[in-house]
Amino acid sequence: MNKKSQRIFAGILAVLVSIAMVGSAFIGYFFDSDTPLPNTGAYSAANAEAEYQAQKLRIDAMVEQAKKDPENVPLQTALGNEYYNAGMSAQTVAPTEIQENFKKAVEAYQKVLKTNKDPNITVDMATSAFYSGDYDLAEKSYNEALVIKPDFINALFNYGIFLSQAKQDWAGAINQWQKALPLTQNSSEKETIEEMIRQAQSQLNGNQTTDGVSNPILKNGE
Repeated sequence: MNKKSQRIFAGILAVLVSIAMVGSAFIGYFFDSDTPLPNTGAYSAANAEAEYQAQKLRIDAMVEQAKKDPENVPLQTALGNEYYNAGMSAQTVAPTEIQENFKKAVEAYQKVLKTNKDPNITVDMATSAFYSGDYDLAEKSYNEALVIKPDFINALFNYGIFLSQAKQDWAGAINQWQKALPLTQNSSEKETIEEMIRQAQSQLNGNQTTDGVSNPILKNGE
């Protein structure tokens, strides 16, 4: 899985999987009675804000460069990635800018895909569209990536997340994750996807009506 997919994976998994992880984020310090406890929360927030502002400066510079060289595919790819990363960063430091960053990522990736039908970029664009709120484009793009590469774990994994979160289509999500399961590269990925399937199955069972029809109400239509 690439870094962007891992970040999406971790973020959505927190919603899907309610597993206690006591101490997983604990940072220990050895200090004597005269040493003040560091304010890690403030430090992390300051770092996140500084990195986000640095990302915006990089984006501004890349946008200016792209104006001078609009056919530069590697540059457009890098710009899309930078907007994508900024969208992820904005979740903690600038929530009102999340969708705009992902919309800009979609625009950059679309320019790349005119000449380079790379399934990695297609999935990144699909995920950006998902986060920007363009569900039709997201679903269309996930399917396009799977036409290009049916056994692409990133596409299967992220499409499953889209189906579960955007459409509450738990059966569809399970189907995608079951296809991804044999493609996992380590036990951690395998165990995590298995847990996601279990949680989705629980949601599916909970959404069943008395006549056995699941997911009677879907967000943004069926």
